[in-house]
Amino acid sequence: MKRIISDNFINDLENGVLRNILKYVKSDTTLAMEIRKDGINIYYRGGSLLKIKEVGENQYNGYFDKNYIKTENNQSVVVECIPRIDNLSKANKLIDYIPKIKQQMDLWMKVEMPDGGEREYKHIVAKENNYGLIGKESDYFIGDIEYRGCLNNYLFDMIGVKWAVDNDNSENLDLALFKMYYGDKHLKTLEEVLSDLNNMIEFLYDEKSLSLLKDDLKEIYKAKTILGLLYPYEELKIGFSDKIEIVYIFGNQSNENNNLKNILIGIKNSKQYEEISKIADIKIAKSSFMGYGLYEKNMMNLDYAINML
Repeated sequence: MKRIISDNFINDLENGVLRNILKYVKSDTTLAMEIRKDGINIYYRGGSLLKIKEVGENQYNGYFDKNYIKTENNQSVVVECIPRIDNLSKANKLIDYIPKIKQQMDLWMKVEMPDGGEREYKHIVAKENNYGLIGKESDYFIGDIEYRGCLNNYLFDMIGVKWAVDNDNSENLDLALFKMYYGDKHLKTLEEVLSDLNNMIEFLYDEKSLSLLKDDLKEIYKAKTILGLLYPYEELKIGFSDKIEIVYIFGNQSNENNNLKNILIGIKNSKQYEEISKIADIKIAKSSFMGYGLYEKNMMNLDYAINML
């Protein structure tokens, strides 16, 4: 299987020409680094701030998404691509652009996504459960956000593992797949949610695709722990049990949201739920007081969640 990123790439992020970029990301709590095929994405407020791709041995290209540039702000375009980053000086030049790119993205989001949008909150969930004291204590880790990988045109909002604090066995972890709906107005219709469940069923019954996703997660987890981006912040190999959890996160939904209650009832009574329950457990995440920490004891089944509403 082709590696997520090469050993050279990891070494350059740790100790080589890209080391200051990794150091910058780890020092800035508004940024998150995600591992991709042959590259990394650095996210800000849920949007891709920079992509860095390996184009040769110890050589990298840096890209900024031009879609974040508003026409009226075209004079403030800071970078489309910095080619052939092969020394610290060029990498530091890329770092110098980051505050300006952030500003450009803030301007775009103020117009296009004044409420931040779901992507920003996926970013927050990932950060809360991967880093710092909360990351050490939560029972779930997020390996990637908006993962496509082997899924063709379908994506999971987040993929990761369930690793309970009292479980010392990293070779027997449950796969955790996440769907997130943030705010009442972003909640889908029952028909859309059931269509999404159909896609999940098709994927989960495809043993080849499921195996590829698990392989990707193993590589992502190894790389992120080596780079200090994921607890325990040292190289760690993981393995999987046969168990799968599909976790729904309904962020900032009103307790009086009858639409949400009807959707959960519709899921419970659907053929899709009957089918997917044969291979996966569906859970509804309950917040830990006011945070986004994901804890096993706060995971509800559908019946419990329906009775809450």
